[in-house]
Amino acid sequence: MKRTTDGAQRRRTGVSGRRFGFTLVELLTVIAIIGMLGAISITTVRASIQSAKETQTRTTIAKIDNVLTACYEKYQYRRVGLSNINGGNRWVQLSSDAQYRRLIIIRDLLRCDFPCTPAELYMGLVNYTYPPFIPTSETTPLQAALRSIIASDSLNSSLSGDPIIANAELLYLVVMNGDPEARSLFAEREVNDVDKNGLNEFIDGWGNPICWFRWAPGLDSSDRQPLISDVESQLNNFGSLDAKDKDPFDPSCVGDGWFLVPYIYSAGPDGEYGLTMPNATNIKYMDNPFLSVADEGTIPPVQVGSPLAGTRTYKDNIDNHTLVR
Repeated sequence: MKRTTDGAQRRRTGVSGRRFGFTLVELLTVIAIIGMLGAISITTVRASIQSAKETQTRTTIAKIDNVLTACYEKYQYRRVGLSNINGGNRWVQLSSDAQYRRLIIIRDLLRCDFPCTPAELYMGLVNYTYPPFIPTSETTPLQAALRSIIASDSLNSSLSGDPIIANAELLYLVVMNGDPEARSLFAEREVNDVDKNGLNEFIDGWGNPICWFRWAPGLDSSDRQPLISDVESQLNNFGSLDAKDKDPFDPSCVGDGWFLVPYIYSAGPDGEYGLTMPNATNIKYMDNPFLSVADEGTIPPVQVGSPLAGTRTYKDNIDNHTLVR
C-alpha cells in the first residue's frame, strides 16, 4: 500500500520529485522582463518613427530650397527696362543712379513674384518715380498667373484665412509655378490640402504646413547667411562685408545689403512655429529687406521691423538654414 502511494506521489510530482508549473515569483519576474523589453521596443520604434519624420521633413525642405535658389539666381542677371515699366514713366535712365534703381526694381519684382502674404500677392509693382512710393495696378507675369490660379473657377478656391496656411499655400504656388519641372520632384506624402480649400501646401513629416520668408535678415542662427549681429558689428566699425556676404543682386554695391537666403521652415515635432507671419503693412519696406522701419536713416540699415528680428525660433524647428544639424 505504501509502495502504491509513493508511486502515485511520484507521478504527481515527477520522477525527480519537483513540482510542475511556475511559482508566483517566477511568473512576476517573467512578466516584468517582458514589460521592460516591450517598453524598450516601443521607445525604439517611436524614436525611429520620429527620426523618419525628421528626415522626410529635411528632404522636403531641401528640395523646396533648391527650387527657390535656382529661381532667385535668375534675377541676378534679369534685364530691367527702367523706361518701360509703369507706362514709360518709371525713372529717367541716368548713369549716376541707374544701377541703384535697377536694384530696387529687382527687389520689387522679387516681392511680386515670391509673395509671402495675400496682401503682397494683390499689391502691384510700386511706382518709385515720385514719393510716396505706392503700389500700382501693374503686375508681373508670375504674379498675374498666381492670382489667376487662385481665382480659377475649376479650383473654386481662395487663400486660407489662417496666416500660417495662407503663407504655406503661397509657397507651394510659387515653387510649382516658378519651375515647370518642380511637380516631378515631390511625392504625394509631401503635399496636402490641410484646410480643404482647394489650394495645396507642402507638409512636413507630422502633416503640418511648411512655411517660409522671402528674406530673413533677422535670424539669430544660420549656416547660410551672415548674422545680423555680425553685419552690424562690421558696418558700425566702418568695415566692409566680405565678397561672399554681399548682396548677389547688387554686384556693384550701390545699395545697403548683404547675402540673404529665403527661410523655409517646419514647426517640428511639437507643431509650434515660434515665429510671426510676415505683415504687409508698408509696401515701401516690403521690397527692400535692408531698410529700417523705425528710422530709414540709421546705420546699419537693417529691417528692425522684420518678424524675424530678435526672434529665437523654437529649438525643434527644422529649416533650410540649419539642414546640416
